[in-house]
Amino acid sequence: MARLVTQKVGRLHRLAVFDAAARLGGFSAAARELGMTQPAVTRQIRALERSLGRDLFTRTANRSELTDAGQSLHSHVAAGLDRIDAGIREFTDDSGAFVLATHPGVAQLWLVPRLESLSAALHPLDVRLWFFERNADIEAGGFDAAIRVGDGNFPGHHAELLFRERVVPVCSPAFAAEHGLHAESTPAEVHEVPMITMDDGDAPWMAWADWLATGGVELHRQPGRVLFQNYPMVVQQALIGRGVALGWRGLIDDLVDGGALTVVGPEVASESGYYVVWPKDQRSVETDALVAWLRAEAAS
Repeated sequence: MARLVTQKVGRLHRLAVFDAAARLGGFSAAARELGMTQPAVTRQIRALERSLGRDLFTRTANRSELTDAGQSLHSHVAAGLDRIDAGIREFTDDSGAFVLATHPGVAQLWLVPRLESLSAALHPLDVRLWFFERNADIEAGGFDAAIRVGDGNFPGHHAELLFRERVVPVCSPAFAAEHGLHAESTPAEVHEVPMITMDDGDAPWMAWADWLATGGVELHRQPGRVLFQNYPMVVQQALIGRGVALGWRGLIDDLVDGGALTVVGPEVASESGYYVVWPKDQRSVETDALVAWLRAEAAS
């Protein structure tokens, strides 16, 4: 017998979108968490309402609230998605692996060059690197430890600071020469050239608007931008001379020291930092070994 979820609802994806909008209290917040546009979320919700013949939200100018029918449906949907999530985690569990979660940029630029040393620190366990694009992706847990960016306040987790966020604009030497940029260039001068942008929504790290503001410059949207989903893509564009990117100290230092990238403006520090975090109820010998290893690597 076919399930009602496929007969009436059409696609499970609509229920996931509905769950996000219900949990977060709005379509815009759901769009940020899911990596969708707000109109796309609206279309999915309206399609779900049509398939069920019920209004699930009442919409005001600033907020969307669940109707009685929406509240009832969400109690079932949330429980069902939790069970699906738990089942997938159980199915993919590997008790012989230490799961370390982090952003793709941290993984590719900082962890990967140190993998041999990391494996030795956690021997004989395998190490599974889990990448997440948005902080919402990691809130459900499922990892032994993670490297996260923020202010150190991660509810339900211990956190130890590895290094503070320090950001500089970087580009290829050829691009710098072509556009007359150098280490003493001002934010206003950097703003006049193509700036490589990451589509990171409400991410906790510094964005172009924040960096420019420290020099009294307001960000004006450049025409014809291409937005990149993750930081390694941004760095790659800078390496091949497509523009200036924000470079995080600790992540791009090897590329700068090796001459592949050059600094073309002032360094700006923020109150955020890179933290190793782990669940308060899951401390282990392996976690202690990882924290000690990360502490030593960050200090070197």
